[in-house]
Amino acid sequence: MRGKVLVVHDDSLSEEEFKEKNKLFVDSAKENNIVLDFKTNSALYTFIDNNVVKCHDSYGTYDYALFFDKDVHLARNLEMMGVKVVNSARAIDICENKANMYQQLAKSNINIPKTVIFPTMTNYNRLRAKLFLDDAIEDLGLPIVIKEWYGDFGRNVYLAKTKEDVYDIVDKLQGKQLLLQEFVLESSGTDIRMFVIKNKVVASLRRQSVSGDFRSNLALGGTMQNYIPSYIDEQLAINASKVIGCDFAIIDILKSINGPVVCEVNTTANVNNFYNTCNINIPNLLLKSIK
Repeated sequence: MRGKVLVVHDDSLSEEEFKEKNKLFVDSAKENNIVLDFKTNSALYTFIDNNVVKCHDSYGTYDYALFFDKDVHLARNLEMMGVKVVNSARAIDICENKANMYQQLAKSNINIPKTVIFPTMTNYNRLRAKLFLDDAIEDLGLPIVIKEWYGDFGRNVYLAKTKEDVYDIVDKLQGKQLLLQEFVLESSGTDIRMFVIKNKVVASLRRQSVSGDFRSNLALGGTMQNYIPSYIDEQLAINASKVIGCDFAIIDILKSINGPVVCEVNTTANVNNFYNTCNINIPNLLLKSIK
C-alpha cells in the first residue's frame, strides 16, 4: 500500500522550484513507495466555519503533512482537520518564539546560555529601558548577544561590545520583542548543528564563519564540515528535541568552557547541506520514520 504525504514549504519557492531544489525528497519517495505532493503554505486554503476547519481540497486524505515551513496557524488548522502534522503545530510554535523556546528548555534543565528577556514596552521609554539594560549588562557581562524573538538565517541577531552598543541597538529596535544572552567567546563564529529524528542524531556538521562574523550561518558566508559529536553533544541534542516535542529537529550547539549549551532548536533546515557535507540522505530517513 502506498502512503500519501503532503510536503508543506515556504511560499518563497514555488512547488516546482522546491521539488527541483529538493530532489532528494522525490527520489526517496519513490524508494519508500510514497506519493508526495508539494504545496506552498499560501497554496493551502483553509477556513473556520461554525468552529470547524474546512478547505476546498481534500487535504484530509493525506497520511501525514511533512512541514518544512513555519506557518504555525496553517499547521494547527491541518491538525484540526485530522491531518498528522510532522512537526506538530505546538513544536513549531515553541521554536518560532525564541523567548518561549529558551524558557521551555530551561524548565527541563537543558543547558542554554545565560538569558535575559527584555520586557515588552507598549510605549518605549529610553530611561526605563536603560535601567533594565544596566542590570542585564551586570549579569551577562560584555559583549552581549541581542536577539529578536523571531527570525532565522542569523538575521535579527546582534553583537553589542560596549554599554553604548547595547543602548543603541535596543533603541533602534524599540517596539521589537528582544532577549539578551551572554556571549560564548569560545564558540565565536562556530557552532555544531545536529539533525535529530525520533530521538536519534542522524547527522552532524560543524559550521564556521570565514569572515570574522560571530555568527556561523551559511547565509552569512559560513562553511561546513562533517563533525563526529561526543556522547554529551548527542544527548543534549536529543533531550532538547524531546523537551520541545519534535518528531525531527535541527539543534544548534555552542561549546562553552562549562560544557555544550543549546543555541537554538529549529523545526526546518536545508537538508541538502547534510547530504553534501555528511553524505546523509535526510529525506529518506524522514520518510522511513513516518512510514
